[in-house]
Amino acid sequence: MAKRRQSPPQDTRARIADAALALFNAEGTHAVSTRHVAAKLGISPGNLYYHFGNKEEIVLSLYERIEAHLLGIIVPLQGPARSFDDVLQYLDRIFGHLWEFRFFYRDLTTLLQEVPGLKERYRDLAERVQANSRMIFASMVEEGWMEASDEQVELLATNAWIVLSQWFTHWQVMSRRRNIQSADIHEGIRHLVALFSPLLKPPQRRQVQKLLDRPTDRPA
Repeated sequence: MAKRRQSPPQDTRARIADAALALFNAEGTHAVSTRHVAAKLGISPGNLYYHFGNKEEIVLSLYERIEAHLLGIIVPLQGPARSFDDVLQYLDRIFGHLWEFRFFYRDLTTLLQEVPGLKERYRDLAERVQANSRMIFASMVEEGWMEASDEQVELLATNAWIVLSQWFTHWQVMSRRRNIQSADIHEGIRHLVALFSPLLKPPQRRQVQKLLDRPTDRPA
C-alpha cells in the first residue's frame, strides 16, 4: 500500500496559525482554545502541541506576521513621500492591515499582559512606527501639503499611533459589540485623519475626503 503523504512540519505549523487567525478574528482570543484550532483543522490536539506548546505560542507566531506585515507597509516610506497619493496609499494599507489582524488590536491590552515577551516586542514596533509617522508628517510639511510646527508633528506621530492601536478597545466599549466590522476600522481611520486634516492645505484635504468617502470593500 502507498504510504499516506504527510504535510511537512513547517506547512502544518503555518496551517495551524492560519486557522487560529481566522478563529481569533471571528471569536476573539479569549473564546478560542487550542482544541478549537485543532478541531477546525481536523487534527488531534497532540498534533497541534507538536508545533505549538500552547495558545500563547500561536499568538507569538501570528505576531511575527503582524510585525513583518506592518513593517512592510512603513519601510517603503523610509524617505520623503513622492506625492500626496503615497500618503493616501499608506492610510489605505494601514486600513487593510488592521482588518487582516483585527483580533490583535481588538484584544491588545489583554494580550500584552498574558503573552510572555510580547510587550517588549510590541514596544519596539510601536517606536519604529511612530518614528516613521514623524517622518511622513514632516515630509508633508516640507512638500507644502500641510502646515505644522515641529511640536505638532511630534504630537501627531504619537496620537496617530494611539488612535490606530487603541481604537478597537474604545469602539467595543462604546458600541457594546464584540465583533469588529470593516466599517469600524473605517471609522477609526476617520478619527486618525481628523488629527491632521485641519492642518492640510485645501487640495490635500479634498483628496483625503475622497478616500474617506469611498465605500469599504472588505467583508463584515
